[in-house]
Amino acid sequence: MGRKKNDEATAQRERDEWQLGIDWARWLMGGNAPQSLTMYGLVLEQGEVAYVNTPAHYARLYGGSGRYTHNSGLFLGKPGVVLGMMAANAAVNASRKAAAKRDMQLMWRDLQEVPTVATNYRLLCLLPQRGWMSFYYSAVQEFYPDPANWTITFGFQNAEPLRLAGLATPTLSVLTAWCVLGNDRWQGEPGIAPLIEAATGHQLPPGVVHGELDTGQPRRLGNLEP
Repeated sequence: MGRKKNDEATAQRERDEWQLGIDWARWLMGGNAPQSLTMYGLVLEQGEVAYVNTPAHYARLYGGSGRYTHNSGLFLGKPGVVLGMMAANAAVNASRKAAAKRDMQLMWRDLQEVPTVATNYRLLCLLPQRGWMSFYYSAVQEFYPDPANWTITFGFQNAEPLRLAGLATPTLSVLTAWCVLGNDRWQGEPGIAPLIEAATGHQLPPGVVHGELDTGQPRRLGNLEP
């Protein structure tokens, strides 16, 4: 019973968050500006206002350095022992090299849940080791909101791609589409089409929650596909 109640609570939370994204879409489509939040501690830029403050699952797409330590070794003793030690050392070096090669592959890294603030200028993510990281909308070159799969992916001019995920994704998808694409283009973004359709009265079938919405394959991410 406990697991069933947890599953029901999760499903209800997803429906609520999806509905909130619809409400945001309807509000912005009506020509309204988002309501600003009062922020304490975090100093914003002149003319900058915060719209959303929420936890989100953070990840960055990049490859590792490929570096590894090669052990040359100095082996003394009987020939049989030395040959065995050399063979073992070679195996260790080969394993390290293979691991380093795998590490060079592009993959989503630094996965963690972090406080996230969306403003009219940027997204801010608070990383424990690095403090507040800024991702300006003006630097976005690729934009893939995918609220049906609870993710948003951003590509930038001079930084590793960013992926945000979690229950706040419908709201963040609508808001960032409005900020990144501008008031004249954001409603045409395909990734948020289910939210736009629901906001205009073209309701989707019941069950618009993770695992129940039939969206087909996840949206392709262009140059950001790992």
